[in-house]
Amino acid sequence: MRGIFVALIFFCLTGAGSHAFGQINFSGYLKNYTVIQDAINNGPLQFDRSYRMQNSGRFMLDAFNGNQVWQLHYEVGLDSTSELQRIGESFLTPARQSYRLTDLGSTIGPSGKKNIVPQNLDRFNVQFQLESGDLTIGRQAITFGSARIINPTDVFLPFDVRTLNTEYRIGIDAVRFQKPMGQLGEIDMGVILGADGKPENSAIFFQLLTNVSGSDYQFTAMRFAEQNLIGAGIQSALGVLGFWLEAAYVSGDEDYARASIGVDYAFSERVFGMIEYHFNGAGSNNPDNYLEQLDDTAYSAGGVFLLGKNYLIPVISWQQSTLLTLSLQTLANLDDGSMFLSMNAEYSLSDNWYMGLGYYHFIGEDFNFSNEIPNDALFEFGSEYGSNPDSIFVSLRYYF
Repeated sequence: MRGIFVALIFFCLTGAGSHAFGQINFSGYLKNYTVIQDAINNGPLQFDRSYRMQNSGRFMLDAFNGNQVWQLHYEVGLDSTSELQRIGESFLTPARQSYRLTDLGSTIGPSGKKNIVPQNLDRFNVQFQLESGDLTIGRQAITFGSARIINPTDVFLPFDVRTLNTEYRIGIDAVRFQKPMGQLGEIDMGVILGADGKPENSAIFFQLLTNVSGSDYQFTAMRFAEQNLIGAGIQSALGVLGFWLEAAYVSGDEDYARASIGVDYAFSERVFGMIEYHFNGAGSNNPDNYLEQLDDTAYSAGGVFLLGKNYLIPVISWQQSTLLTLSLQTLANLDDGSMFLSMNAEYSLSDNWYMGLGYYHFIGEDFNFSNEIPNDALFEFGSEYGSNPDSIFVSLRYYF
């Protein structure tokens, strides 16, 4: 299977053999996130207020050649931060499977504590538009689910809710076939190739999308990292409310279920709200177990990032004008009482320039230390979000 991707790279670099591209589109963005993070004062963890700057450029090339579409997205940046952020990441961020057969280095040059140059070859694929459907080979974005916020069937590198830049889903290496079924249905199947193409790093999936009497239904079956998943979802209407329900059951190293249910409502032309409840069977209702469960397959390969079991997530969005949008989201862990509050403002400076302002506020009990030196064996979570320092960020984005 590795040879397929080698061939893809060769043909892309040589202009798809002897055929010239009929149309080539080049686009992208430049982004800056400036983040101020509050000080930490908790036993042996003592850090001053920290500052972080993330600069990134994404360069996107789309080429069309008859019934073929070639796609190449490359992102590179400069990340300047303090030692505090590195320590926080080592404590709280589990190592996740990349679902990539092979890859470039994650950084260019040395990975220093304060300045790094991250890079990401995020899309590299060709799509063949056949009479029977679309066949896509290479690095691409694949998503699953019917829920609005947390998708139980979405295994392949979903974003954590605290991630700042979520505009483009992370690409994975796959061979995928999508066949239309009627006007609103689709059969979607594929093979996803992880490191070295080994079964424990890879996946296979089948998804059926259909519409019955105005409601959208999704049925999913997959095997990932030697685990099995069966899932289903529905999007419909309950009177004036939009409604969704999505559930999945995973069996393998550990058996667990996940589910999301929610409704949304347009209060006016400018004000929109929704609320979602999420059950995470892979998590725990006891914070003492949070650190240990980060090593579970659900977190390393199954797309799970929430640590508790029961969550309530209300969201309200207000389009104050054609240029300014305000939003407020709360993610409440109902088991340990902690909470993540996100407030955001987006303003359009021009057709190509956008500015954002955000504030992250965390509520809950902090780490519990049993020794003056924090390490895996000597501290426990007091709650999921209590250990996170508050932060404020400003973003500036340019699209071309």
